[in-house]
Amino acid sequence: MCLARVVPALVLGVLLSACGGEPAPGDTAAPETAASPAAPANPPADAPPDDADEPAARQDDGFAEADALPTEGAADLDDIADLPFGQAIADAARAAGEEEFSPDSPPQAVGPAPADPQAELADASAELEAQKARMAEVMAAMQALAAAGNDPEKRAAAMERVKASQRAVRDARLQADSDRRAAKLENLPEQWKQTYRTERDGPEADLLVQVGDIDNLGFGWPNGFDPFTGKSTPVHRFPYLPEADDPPGTDRIMVVSGYAGGDGAHRDGYTYETQRPGNQPQPLTFEFDASGIEVKAVALQLFVDDFQSKRMGSRFRAWLDGTEVGDLAVTLNALDQTGPIGKLLTLQLLPEYLDLVRDGKLVVRIDDPDNDAGDGYAFDFARLLINPKGYKYTGTVRGIAVDTEGGRPLAGVLVSASNVRQAQTDAQGKFTLEDVPAGLVVTTGSKPGYTPDSEAEDLIAGEALDLVLELAPLKTDSGSLAEQLERERKVDLYGIYFDTAKATLRPESEATLQQVLGVLEADPPLRLVIAGHTDSEGGDAYNQSLSERRAAAVVAWLTGKGIAAERLSSEGLGESRPVADNASEAGRALNRRVEVRLAD
Repeated sequence: MCLARVVPALVLGVLLSACGGEPAPGDTAAPETAASPAAPANPPADAPPDDADEPAARQDDGFAEADALPTEGAADLDDIADLPFGQAIADAARAAGEEEFSPDSPPQAVGPAPADPQAELADASAELEAQKARMAEVMAAMQALAAAGNDPEKRAAAMERVKASQRAVRDARLQADSDRRAAKLENLPEQWKQTYRTERDGPEADLLVQVGDIDNLGFGWPNGFDPFTGKSTPVHRFPYLPEADDPPGTDRIMVVSGYAGGDGAHRDGYTYETQRPGNQPQPLTFEFDASGIEVKAVALQLFVDDFQSKRMGSRFRAWLDGTEVGDLAVTLNALDQTGPIGKLLTLQLLPEYLDLVRDGKLVVRIDDPDNDAGDGYAFDFARLLINPKGYKYTGTVRGIAVDTEGGRPLAGVLVSASNVRQAQTDAQGKFTLEDVPAGLVVTTGSKPGYTPDSEAEDLIAGEALDLVLELAPLKTDSGSLAEQLERERKVDLYGIYFDTAKATLRPESEATLQQVLGVLEADPPLRLVIAGHTDSEGGDAYNQSLSERRAAAVVAWLTGKGIAAERLSSEGLGESRPVADNASEAGRALNRRVEVRLAD
């Protein structure tokens, strides 16, 4: 029997006496899984444990498992795995015990096979010795913890040593898995293998910029699979490591920066299996030469993995070159991915953001810095299409928009598939969007006076989606507004009206103004920013000034009702932050709004 598989029960008994009741560190080694991905079982592979919504300190002190251990000889590895800190030992012991070496039957090496079989044998033997060394360090660390007794300083130092030894075991396994994944990607199309690529005047766009290799987060694709057709990929394993040449923000697990590990925080599998700083969010950076190209339209494609803000309690925000883009955030927050499975998402930038692209660089940052939610996510690749020429794989999205109160059809609803295609509902509330890029499609229906509704569904090339968009009338009570502010940090108000081209409040604004006043009166410490927005009619300077004056008018009304001036600030954003395309009256109506948000 391999030395690594022998764990004396006596040592384990002493260890349990020393550390019983102490929870295992959060970065323990991942359980061993098969080399090839398997179909998901219920719950999904990335689902949190049953108690993840309300994590509590571990109540099991390990003595129940200890009672079942033999008093002499070697303990069974399955029993050892149930003990505090035992999973890393069990995993590493199995890995070491499964290796067999002889000149006649050399083990399978990771990566390209060396020309010399003896060299292969030597490499594999060296890896076995490294595994044994890591195992020995885990055992030594556990014994040091047992020997520390009740001395706080020695115990703390020993605990750190245990954690470090477990991380070494886990990291070695992750690296080996990463090497195996890299060896599977030889048959990818050459363009997909490139981690950074630009193409001028190609079939898809005047300029295509690709960041990240198209390799399903390093796990590869089934034979003949095309990720642009909208079909689902197989479930992949996690955790995993990025390759050395993967651009920042791609092929890596990231966890929103607002996550602080609070007792009430939701956590998914990605969060459980990673730690800071390795899972800190990273931006996607596009750099390119756009000289000679008149930028008329820009599409952003993201191959997204495990976005699930609805169930995790996160609220993603998105920035382009530091400018917050609300409609991109709406799309991301509508996703509810599980699996974990990657999907292609295609969005079109509104015209007001095109100037950000013309300088030849675009930095895309996606994060939730505000909520303590353990939401892990990833991007396989990202593409920027400047002046898209059309999409090879498309489908149709059709449906009806209804009022949730009574179910009557709603006419005049602006329906958008992430700005790539849009239409207004007819008198029967119906809509049809043709030539929508295949993939994960987020369809949003918006109408002033109603809460928007978004539906995220898979669209397979050549097929059609049938949707029902349910828009709820906006509530006018202060409690509803306060809840929405707490959840989303900012709210667009469409019930504040001004005289045309002026900053004079109209009488029909009273109900919405009273709603804001009620929120402030109910929460004396609360501070708000009032921001004015316009459509694109008129010049930039004119709209900027108009939005500033309108925001100031709202602040003046509130202070006139007794709200302290230091609790309020105003700003005008003019036409710079649209939420819809200004090409239609329905879009312009959505862009004319007053925003209230929590002050930083």
